[in-house]
Amino acid sequence: MMKKIILLIAFSFSLSYLMAQDGDVIALYVQQKKFDKAKEEVDKMVNNPKLKEKDKPTALLWKMYVYGQMYGDSAMGPQNPNADAEALDAFSQYQQIDPSLKQMKEGNFSNGLSSVYNGYIVRGNEYWKNKTWDSAFKYFSKAERLGQVMIDNKMTQSTSTIDTTMVLFTGVAAQNSKQIDSAAKYYARLADLKITGEDYESIYQFLIQYAMDKKDDASFKKYLALAKELYPNNNATWSQYEMSNMTANSSLSELLQKYEQEAAAGSMDEQKIVGYAEAFATNDSAQLNGLDSAQKVQMKLAAARAYGKAFDATNGANGLYAFGAGYYYHYAFETLDDRYHSYTGESAPLKAKRDEIAKEEGVYADSSAQWLEKAFTILNAKQDRERLETANLNHTVNFLAQIYLWKRDRTKFGGNSADYDKYDALYKKYDELFNTFK
Repeated sequence: MMKKIILLIAFSFSLSYLMAQDGDVIALYVQQKKFDKAKEEVDKMVNNPKLKEKDKPTALLWKMYVYGQMYGDSAMGPQNPNADAEALDAFSQYQQIDPSLKQMKEGNFSNGLSSVYNGYIVRGNEYWKNKTWDSAFKYFSKAERLGQVMIDNKMTQSTSTIDTTMVLFTGVAAQNSKQIDSAAKYYARLADLKITGEDYESIYQFLIQYAMDKKDDASFKKYLALAKELYPNNNATWSQYEMSNMTANSSLSELLQKYEQEAAAGSMDEQKIVGYAEAFATNDSAQLNGLDSAQKVQMKLAAARAYGKAFDATNGANGLYAFGAGYYYHYAFETLDDRYHSYTGESAPLKAKRDEIAKEEGVYADSSAQWLEKAFTILNAKQDRERLETANLNHTVNFLAQIYLWKRDRTKFGGNSADYDKYDALYKKYDELFNTFK
């Protein structure tokens, strides 16, 4: 009986010794890039019917190592496209036996996973170069998931909680392949950690727009606040997003009320004021639906006031803002002039109505002329005008000519020849300048 027990112990020692020997052989084959022989040996090891439970983790680790190295090899990898799946399956089985991964770390087997990870990146990069975004996303997302496993289990020297570069590239590949929901998930992981830097600013813009499109107000406010905190030098962009979201979710009358509240509080910067001005100036039929003609004019007048406030916010330096104010006061002037001419006839009530309208016209004509004169002074003096500035300078002199012609002709009703000559001279001055700016 004692002899039999000794024999069993000897046989057990012999099998473990043989596995160790086999491991040395496998490692040598891998080193020599004789992957076919390494694969043959490791398959025999794993499929050995006499394999004991205590030796199974070692066999699985060798399989993970060999198949992983094979997948990451530039020559053998393409010939064995499923080697990654075999390696990861072996790792999964091993992890169930040894959740601490103690043997894997002590035996330096993690290179098997690293090779699979690198293989994914190499394949993803090739598709990235060719702008085959869906395939790039496929491999980058695999690399990111595996990389996260390695980080979580402390198989890398990195102290980061995520591989920010890999997450970013995976998100970009998802975005470029039109997998927008997936892109948002990857970008959100970065934003939630307040990852910052030049390469990351666009992800906050994406997440803000994504939240707007999804009508997710909580996420919109969250990522807008983060963007403002991390990129304070780009407040113009963040204000535009804020106004776009406000415009999309508020009626014009609600916007006007918010504007008046913020204007009274003095809490708005230049970009936000301009955002309100652009919203009030809208020609969007959906926004204007339900407003009568008088209300539409009031919106244009609100735009004029907002542009004037924006002009003041620049200390009187922006000619386009002055033009915006003058243009929308001119809009109100023209609207009233059309109404004036609709009351034809010589009866006393009609004349009284025209006089009433003309008086109101004069108010808006004066306001328009004041702002347009400012716009003319600034834009005319500018040497390096942009195309829009040149176009609006031509519009400016055209509108001024119209206003001064109207004011000249109105003097006939008062018989003030001195005013007639003054406005006639101004009319001719600006009329001659129309379309002369190139």
